[in-house]
Amino acid sequence: MKKSEVGSRKSEVGSPKSEVRKKSEVGSKKSEEENNSAPDSYRDEYPTSETKKELPTANSKLPTETMEVHHHPEVEKKGFKQYFLEFLMIFLAVTMGFFAESIREHVSDREKEKDFMRSMVQDLQADTAALHAGIKDFKGVFSAADTLLTCLKSDKPDGDIINRVVSHRFWIYTGYSYNNRTIQQLKNSGNFRLIQNSRVTDSIVIYDNYQNGIMLTQYNDLKNTMYAYKDIEARAIHYKELQPSKFLKGAAFSLTDFAPTKKPAFITADKELISLYYNRVYIHEQLGRLFIINMKRAADWATRLIAFIKKEYHLQDE
Repeated sequence: MKKSEVGSRKSEVGSPKSEVRKKSEVGSKKSEEENNSAPDSYRDEYPTSETKKELPTANSKLPTETMEVHHHPEVEKKGFKQYFLEFLMIFLAVTMGFFAESIREHVSDREKEKDFMRSMVQDLQADTAALHAGIKDFKGVFSAADTLLTCLKSDKPDGDIINRVVSHRFWIYTGYSYNNRTIQQLKNSGNFRLIQNSRVTDSIVIYDNYQNGIMLTQYNDLKNTMYAYKDIEARAIHYKELQPSKFLKGAAFSLTDFAPTKKPAFITADKELISLYYNRVYIHEQLGRLFIINMKRAADWATRLIAFIKKEYHLQDE
């Protein structure tokens, strides 16, 4: 060993740093021995790495975290003019929306009104056709009734004529009605308000009242007078002498449907009963003539109402 190395070791041993190093090594060995001698639970709860850390003291500073500070943005104060402009914009937006909705409802209501008028025209056209057909039928009925009355005035009524008339027009009333589909829809749903043309509304109401108040009421009266004279007829006429009419099977009336007979037309000689029969038939015939007049008026009214509605709602080409 060289002298220089020996000298350096001596210098290290003699220096105070070497003594401190030895003491620290001895302390670390003791701590390891103490740690090894400690129970297992203690070692598990406090690992070696943690026991070596310094415990905080009262004088030590606790670690602090830096906190973010959120600053509220500075809001620029609005003046009266800005508030007024915002209010004005909101007001205009709401107003325009209201006007747009009103315009949409107006367009929708006008289209519904026109649809109702189209339907009304169709109902009136059906009424017109039915009324003209009814006028033709009732003219034949009351022409036969007039013939029967003329025959009953004779001292010796012709049985053939009476049997022919009674057979052909034995039961002629099957009912009367008009097409009130659209009017009922307008009434029940409250949609009469959609018809802005007051003259059209008035005309429709008058026509409806005429049909309900005049035509239907008069038809029921006419039917009741028919029941009244049929009650007397059943006690005065030989029904067994009546011949079935082809008219009831869909064919037109023909004089050849009835064979001539010499048997008397009446089953009674009671002149008062025959006179009562004449009176009941006469009442029925006169009421029937009036009914035909009213049917003509209703048909004329319906025709004019069709033309008026088409003109007001520009439905001429439909």
